Amino acid sequence: MTKRRSKAFGTRFAAKLDLAAAVSARVQIKHVVLAEAAASRKARQKGPPADLTLNVNVKTEANRKEHLIQVLPRFTLVAMDQGENGAEQLRIEALFVLQYEVSSFEGLRRPNIDAFGELNGVYNVWPYWREYVQSTTVRMGLPPLIIPVFRPLDVSEAPKKNTSAVRTRRSVQSAARRKT
Repeated sequence: MTKRRSKAFGTRFAAKLDLAAAVSARVQIKHVVLAEAAASRKARQKGPPADLTLNVNVKTEANRKEHLIQVLPRFTLVAMDQGENGAEQLRIEALFVLQYEVSSFEGLRRPNIDAFGELNGVYNVWPYWREYVQSTTVRMGLPPLIIPVFRPLDVSEAPKKNTSAVRTRRSVQSAARRKT
């Protein structure tokens, strides 16, 4: 079954791409750092999780004096038990810091920087997140969980002041089912 997106969503997404493009044309990635990480699992698991959710909250910071933009995506993956109790089986969290050099801030505003962080920042760090989840699940004695490729159309339609959320629940669930 193909998902249909509203025309309004397509228009908002295109506008976000335009905002981000103004920044991406002027930046060069400087650093990618794993700043925080945490993982926990239930000692005994009775089968594959019934529900997987992935949330990404993105914060952006601009330092015009030093010609830098920082993008701070915080990823949270949660797997819940099958059954009625819905207890948490697995939680993997990571905060990355991406630093970009900016040739010029001329004409760039907060919406440009936020859209850039939400789209380009998450896209740039996604391979690091995928590797972190895969290697962490293996180290926890679980089958490797392969996070799907980043799909920008899964980006939430409602950016907040200088944070935004990406929810990719279905794609993570289908990847986990293929592995179990």
